Amino acid sequence: MGDAWGEFRREMFGDPYLVWHDGADFGALIAEHERKPERVERMLRAGVGDHDPVAVESLGALARLGRAPSDTAALLQSALGSARGVFRVRTAQVLCELTGNDEYVSEVATVLEGFGHWGDRVDAAVALRALPITPRSVAALHRGMLDQESLVRHHSANGLLGLAGQRSDIADDGRFAQVTGEDPAAWRAVAGELRGAFATRTAGVYGDRASFAVELGPADYAAPHHRDARLYLAGTRVPGADRPHVPALRNIGVYTTHPDRAPDYPSLRSTLEYLGFADLPESVTLDEDATAATLDAVAAALDFDVDVSRWCAMDILVGDRSRLAFEIGPADPDGAQLRTCTMWLDGAIVTPFDNTAYVPQFAHSLRWDVAAYRAGKSPDFGDWGPTTNDLSAELDPDGTLRYRLRSQIDGVGDREGAVRLHIDEIVAVMAEAADVLTAGT
Repeated sequence: MGDAWGEFRREMFGDPYLVWHDGADFGALIAEHERKPERVERMLRAGVGDHDPVAVESLGALARLGRAPSDTAALLQSALGSARGVFRVRTAQVLCELTGNDEYVSEVATVLEGFGHWGDRVDAAVALRALPITPRSVAALHRGMLDQESLVRHHSANGLLGLAGQRSDIADDGRFAQVTGEDPAAWRAVAGELRGAFATRTAGVYGDRASFAVELGPADYAAPHHRDARLYLAGTRVPGADRPHVPALRNIGVYTTHPDRAPDYPSLRSTLEYLGFADLPESVTLDEDATAATLDAVAAALDFDVDVSRWCAMDILVGDRSRLAFEIGPADPDGAQLRTCTMWLDGAIVTPFDNTAYVPQFAHSLRWDVAAYRAGKSPDFGDWGPTTNDLSAELDPDGTLRYRLRSQIDGVGDREGAVRLHIDEIVAVMAEAADVLTAGT
């Protein structure tokens, strides 16, 4: 911590231990900003440069009063690329508040999912409870309930309760002993129960039954590839598949629309028949805008729950998350070409925007590189198609893997790091991952 910022911090907030323990009181800072705004803003910039979360919180406090510097968002975005731990959590929190962009929720989720200090993970779990609900936040808190640290599990449980609209503390719940006990099976059971509270979030009727509507049942996060659904046309329930394939159901709108024309009933009819629905009326007059809105709403609802499922997917682990690993989700029995495949490197997820692999291509790319390593060649590590588009890496002869993770958030820089690996380790993990992905296909 720089001397100037350190002295200013103590002047404004007092004993650093008490600030850490009790939180910062921004009254003195706000009063000083009224008197000497230039001094305060100069010091807060220095604090952000020192990666001090209190400086970020201070900017957030000023922003809520409409008094933060005009470039606050740009300043924090430029700092986020190299942010770690609590500083990353606070920076993402304030940016989410300033911009209204829930992409920053994933930045907080990343801290909870990672291998940093347990205190940082606790802080991330607490923060997620107060941030907008996203598939990534639900999934990160679910994963946090499987953490080896009891306090992380405790606050992750509270986070899920909070996102579900419950103000209670898991400590007041009969399941608290399971959460804080030593049995991972008990942790997983309670995690599943709390995650299940979100299963009805997108259930309900989309559209108008008198015209065209889709009624979705609760999500099934354990078996996400099928879902209870009922279709209505002209006031009548259409007989057919009660539990259709989710990807096909989600894509009704894709099948029935065209960039140059609005939805029409003949196209919708043929699509529904393809999905297994029968006895459809010969003719129905549908409002184009209402039909398009219904199809869009169904797609958005299904996408939320599909994303929760894919980010929660932890079916098979290949490798060591703190070094190199692939976490592979359950196979879709009706569509083996796509499968969740979350890649870990150096204790962090390096597929934060796309963890769905096109199995034929991805497995082939892995095996191609395995063969090259075994032949003594040095292929471009991580050049395995769209799933790893955000990762670039270079493997040095001594086994040091230098990597860069590109950010997709405007203004946020790339992240860099390095981890020591062995060629035999790389080959073994990649080969096993390819085998797991293609087993049974």
